[in-house]
Amino acid sequence: MKHVDDVIFRSEKIVGGSRVLGGAGMSRCTWVGSTIAQYDDPGFGFVVRDAEARRCKVDNCGAHGVRFQDVLVDGLTIAGGLLLEACLFERVTLRGNIGRIVTTPPQSALTAEVRQSLVEGLRAAYRDVEWALDISQANFVDADFYYVPGELIRRDEETQFLLRRESFSGMDVSDLPSYAKIAVDRFEPSPWDSIVAIAPRRSRNFDRRLSELTELRRAGLAE
Repeated sequence: MKHVDDVIFRSEKIVGGSRVLGGAGMSRCTWVGSTIAQYDDPGFGFVVRDAEARRCKVDNCGAHGVRFQDVLVDGLTIAGGLLLEACLFERVTLRGNIGRIVTTPPQSALTAEVRQSLVEGLRAAYRDVEWALDISQANFVDADFYYVPGELIRRDEETQFLLRRESFSGMDVSDLPSYAKIAVDRFEPSPWDSIVAIAPRRSRNFDRRLSELTELRRAGLAE
């Protein structure tokens, strides 16, 4: 594995096609205004594989439609939040202090047909994935992984809660506390029947979020 230390990458744009990036370890590197993406391949042939990033930073960066495979991120400062849109995860570990990170559906600017093909590609790929994400040792500022199957996420059971769609079937969730309701509402855009709701340890609202999600567990609505 090649190693790169203390490098700043600015406005790197790698878009489209089937390709494999990786085989590299990076420490204390920074990416600014950079994107890796593909928008029309339901086979997810754009792959980032066999990579490590330690104590790095991203600023105004994002990814769309990328397959992340055998990746370790140990400490990541995130300026402005990191959107991972329609991405696929296989054996990806996040640990240490991590900024605000969110997984989301395919971009709404794509046609309905293309968006659906990407979702079906995700469904097919996850059938063969033993585990997608390990976030059990990550300390987030904020995090939302509703676009990853919850049962494929390795988690810290004290602060990261598994929710199942069937537990809320026919239930009026409007009376739930605010953070618990936000977590349950994530089922609407998610194609998965289980998601993980997180009380981020580094959030200023950690205690409240943990309390509300713990109440769901006590009510038998979370694991």
